[in-house]
Amino acid sequence: MANLKDALNKEKALGRKAELAAAEIRKLEKAGKAVPQAKKDQLLRAHKQLMKSISDCFRLMDKKGPSHFSRENTWIWGGPTPYWGGSDKPDCAVDGAEYFGLENIVYMYGPTDENAIKLHSSAKKLICQLSEINRSPGVVCGSDAETAELLSELSLKYPNIKGGMIDDLVGNYGRNVSLKEVKTIYANLKKHNPDLKLYSVVYTHELDSPFIQLIEPYVDAVNLWVGLNYNLPNLDLDIEKCRAAFPGKEIMLGIFIYDYFASANPNSFEFLDIQLKRARKYLAEGKIHDLVLMGDREVAKCQPECDLVRDFLQNDFKAGKR
Repeated sequence: MANLKDALNKEKALGRKAELAAAEIRKLEKAGKAVPQAKKDQLLRAHKQLMKSISDCFRLMDKKGPSHFSRENTWIWGGPTPYWGGSDKPDCAVDGAEYFGLENIVYMYGPTDENAIKLHSSAKKLICQLSEINRSPGVVCGSDAETAELLSELSLKYPNIKGGMIDDLVGNYGRNVSLKEVKTIYANLKKHNPDLKLYSVVYTHELDSPFIQLIEPYVDAVNLWVGLNYNLPNLDLDIEKCRAAFPGKEIMLGIFIYDYFASANPNSFEFLDIQLKRARKYLAEGKIHDLVLMGDREVAKCQPECDLVRDFLQNDFKAGKR
């Protein structure tokens, strides 16, 4: 069976096909003309195909996920940056992954080049920054389009590369990145390897943005974050809004261990516990695909909170193997 994105696209196409077939028959009937049996048969076939396609969509939407997190679906977000109490160590994300016991890395802020890929060779799966948005000062890269094509080429040599990330796309759309640039990044990322996925950061408070419908066709997977803590009670609804805004797209849910948006302090143990358990619930329900932690720099700033998150995940990994 196809994935949900393809199934939804097929269902819409079949729906339009059935509508056109029905419209042709109504037009003939309105004109008082006989409806050829071939057109009736055509409408019946279209109707049956549509009914099957709708059923396929619901089977995919109802598909459950794993009941526990694993190293396969958990990631660390990090990279060298002078901001937010970060480190200038080129492979600091690797250190963060080791601390939390994770195998997958979303590598950001530093240069996206072959040397950086080599430094992250221990990552089982690797997603790399594509745009200049939030990249560390002084880092030398090509244009966003050139970086996307370079990553596409490198993925043929380094198969742990699974995709590229555009950070804070919605908030920067129209100012620091245009729709034309998004389209070019998308095309170049897949130029040498069509299996690579374009990820975009989206905050829950951005889900009503009119820009989303413009960028949605070029986003393969959504990295969703609760940026404003007071929005956490709305997360159940926001997950559904995200699924509606990006139909059939995988959701990688992000967790801030440190509150960068309001208090500039570590998030409370209770806050983190709620979000981790809620994320596990969404995973089991098939509503999210991955979890990513922000990030490597948190270990030095708020180790007790990092320990809580690490211990939760390690216990969940063990529970998933029972």
